[in-house]
Amino acid sequence: MQQRQDHVAGASRSVGDIEVTAVYDGPHQVPLGFLLGVEPAEGRRLGGVTGDVIPLSVNCFVIRTGGKTILVDTGGGTTMGTLGLLPANLRTAGVMPEDVEHILLTHLHRDHSNGLIDAAGAAAFPKADVSLHEEEAGFYLDRTFTEADPERWRNGAAEARRNLAPYRGRVHRFCDGEIFPGISATLLPGHTPGHTGFLVQSRGEQLLIWGDIVHLPRVQVPRPDIALVFDVDPNRARTTRQRTFDRVAQERLCVAGAHLDHPGFGYIVRDGSGYRYEAA
Repeated sequence: MQQRQDHVAGASRSVGDIEVTAVYDGPHQVPLGFLLGVEPAEGRRLGGVTGDVIPLSVNCFVIRTGGKTILVDTGGGTTMGTLGLLPANLRTAGVMPEDVEHILLTHLHRDHSNGLIDAAGAAAFPKADVSLHEEEAGFYLDRTFTEADPERWRNGAAEARRNLAPYRGRVHRFCDGEIFPGISATLLPGHTPGHTGFLVQSRGEQLLIWGDIVHLPRVQVPRPDIALVFDVDPNRARTTRQRTFDRVAQERLCVAGAHLDHPGFGYIVRDGSGYRYEAA
């Protein structure tokens, strides 16, 4: 697996005949109070900060394979302050909005899907279709929410439906398995019910684009038990994170993460009874 570095777009990695390019959407921050299962002082120590927020990157990924240009996630769009750098950085990487034929969503949270639309509410990728896991669609698009549901869920569903509206007739649902040649979906539930990873495989090489298995690598790699308030099911997210760490460490499988330090490629390796993260 070869890597080529680019100042703005990030890095491109060859996975056999498939090229995966990290594209930066911008910096974001997580307040310490959003961490579950850890005291603030320990959160600061793990995160290497002295204040009340921990910074994180927001990355999206372009897959080029078989003449297709596929975008994994679309960033925060125009609604999340410091995010929204994806369109400009895509152009720097040589990808125009109309070049994107397919969008694969790891899940429907706002920092992954608000970039589907522009400031006017129109489709930011006019020729693309959009695909997401059937479990994710069932929760955010089909479910009838009530006042008894958490406000975060209700607001997230409203945003998701708004973001997908301009793609009506071009939204597709998948289940686990191969979506395109060399690209397979794998359900990684907990963060959201349909949170999905994409395993890229070609000529004996592999890369797992794992979405939000980790938000804060300095915190959650040594302490995979730490969840965030963004997790729809924190306990299931912890279990999925542990299971995924076990797999990628055992297989020495390179991962690409939406919130791993940009450009977001690396490895989880065993460190005694725990783990550590190594940037690729």
